[in-house]
Amino acid sequence: MGVKGYFIQYKFIIPESLSHSSYTYQKLFRALYGYTQAVFKSNGKNYHYHRPGILSEVPYIRPGKNCVIIPPGTFQKLIDFFKTGRNPTHHWKWKGDWKAVYYMNEKDIEEKKAIDAVISLILRTDAWGNSEKTISLMDGIKRGATGPLADPYKSILLSKAKSIVGSPWFKDVYSLSPQLKEFYANYKLIKGI
Repeated sequence: MGVKGYFIQYKFIIPESLSHSSYTYQKLFRALYGYTQAVFKSNGKNYHYHRPGILSEVPYIRPGKNCVIIPPGTFQKLIDFFKTGRNPTHHWKWKGDWKAVYYMNEKDIEEKKAIDAVISLILRTDAWGNSEKTISLMDGIKRGATGPLADPYKSILLSKAKSIVGSPWFKDVYSLSPQLKEFYANYKLIKGI
């Protein structure tokens, strides 16, 4: 069968004065997909901070360079970014001299690919933690289902998990994946359903 998605192929057009290896080009991709910043302190401690991008909270498939497949209902985030440059990673005062051109097409994708994209989203989403140690949403939901959680953690877990279990791809494929079924069962257990 398959699930619905949008295939978006995009290209950033950067002024000739900037090379493709410039930091501006890198910032554009970081703004889309997010990145992890490593900070090394002189006292020997290392800190890692995840900086979210436009697609950080969305399951997606990257079939190649400069293209992505996303679920229905998430395309507007990309359009807004392509037009305005607004993103959670970099707080640019103005968009800059770049522009984006894109092509969009509806596409049926294999259920297995949608399952993998949703699991990847759950694994890359932090449940809680600090800069030294974070816990993935998958592990946080497992922990929450096996023992009591302090209220702030419970609220955070439920909020983050709710956006995932409410997404179109999750709804279409969770019953086909043991991992996603377990995630959903644990979510409902914590929620008290």
